[in-house]
Amino acid sequence: MKYLLFSLALIMAASCQVTRPLATLQADDRSLADSMLAYALDHEAIYTLLDTIKPVSSVKFLRLPVAKPAAVKDGDQAVTPADSLPALASKYAKICAALSKGDHQFVMTPFARAEGHVRYMEIYVVRKSRFASLMAQHAAFFGQWGFTPESDPAVVLPVIEYESRHDRNRGYGLLFGYPLYAVDFFVAANRQTERDTTIKLVPRDFFAIPVYAGNKGYFTYAMPKGHTPSETDSSIYRRAVNTLEQYKVQRQRYVTPGGLKALDLWNNWKNRP
Repeated sequence: MKYLLFSLALIMAASCQVTRPLATLQADDRSLADSMLAYALDHEAIYTLLDTIKPVSSVKFLRLPVAKPAAVKDGDQAVTPADSLPALASKYAKICAALSKGDHQFVMTPFARAEGHVRYMEIYVVRKSRFASLMAQHAAFFGQWGFTPESDPAVVLPVIEYESRHDRNRGYGLLFGYPLYAVDFFVAANRQTERDTTIKLVPRDFFAIPVYAGNKGYFTYAMPKGHTPSETDSSIYRRAVNTLEQYKVQRQRYVTPGGLKALDLWNNWKNRP
């Protein structure tokens, strides 16, 4: 089953990495892309889309009725009924392909976890230059899968998703742009609760970086209880706030009665002098 799910992950991820012009999107697909990108810009993906602070950010969470029923055996061919894969999945795959250009790549990855017939999926945006630097910087970790700065994010992300708990946590922590000390703490805390089941949660504080949607709960990471934020934390914060303030100014120019014209905002932001 794990092999089949991983194969699905690679197929779905690959569907989002082909570069196509935005002109290929139909009107309804463009409207859906605007909505998806507007949410992304108003949340933590702003720091991947408009900056390089986060190598990878979440863009869209999906729930699709495609997971293997309990009665189906591993290796069976007839797993998902032909009419159970929503047309919406195809639309998002097209949007991912259309938006993947330049230094950005959109990847749709199925989660390893499923609930009943529902499989969860996530659309991510990757800042490829920052991603490549991360692979080089943490080669001692990512090298265990043979990943290099040239590795395709559409391969790396599903491998991390289907890995064991602690490698998955470290991999995602690094990919999402959290400081190394915070990633180390998160992994160590989870190991501690595994060793001692009487500990439900290792005490911790949180460092929150604001986004347009709010000041807490989005680009936020855990740190040891009582930890004093370092220059690393402060540097991330200052840079993020600077980008956010610029976005707030630009955003006002693209708000229409029909909603935020996020595609135009993003495209013009990238191409501005």
